[in-house]
Amino acid sequence: MYIHWDKALELGNDLIDTQHRMLVLLCRRLDIAIKSRQSEQRIRWIMLELKKFVEFHFVSEECLMHELNYPEVHEHSLIHSEAVMQIDMMLARISHHKEFPEDLLYFLNKWLLEHIVNDDLKISEYAKNSGQRPVGEDLYALFLLNNRTES
Repeated sequence: MYIHWDKALELGNDLIDTQHRMLVLLCRRLDIAIKSRQSEQRIRWIMLELKKFVEFHFVSEECLMHELNYPEVHEHSLIHSEAVMQIDMMLARISHHKEFPEDLLYFLNKWLLEHIVNDDLKISEYAKNSGQRPVGEDLYALFLLNNRTES
């Protein structure tokens, strides 16, 4: 069974939590495309969208770590780089029909859950106890609040 968003996965940073939710949503979207037997081209586009969002999310997370002066930013960035390399290799293998989109989906679901719980949680704990605050920390929460009330 693939992951679903759970409150237990929330780290307490609205921007990062929203991006994590989006990653889960994109994994679900890929799962639905595979199970509904959508075209190979459509599945490729979803995989590309997922990869690009993963890269965007990693940059966002790394910027947050730099702003907080997180001591393990280099190690965490290496974990991100290794994940991107793994995704790139899998996408290449899928394009040559040596792996299946389901393999990528399985990898991403497993990796994402483990990464949030084991690695990103450390950043969250550090941020809660840090005197250093990221630029615009409350702006995203304010943005979400304003858009909920206007709907």
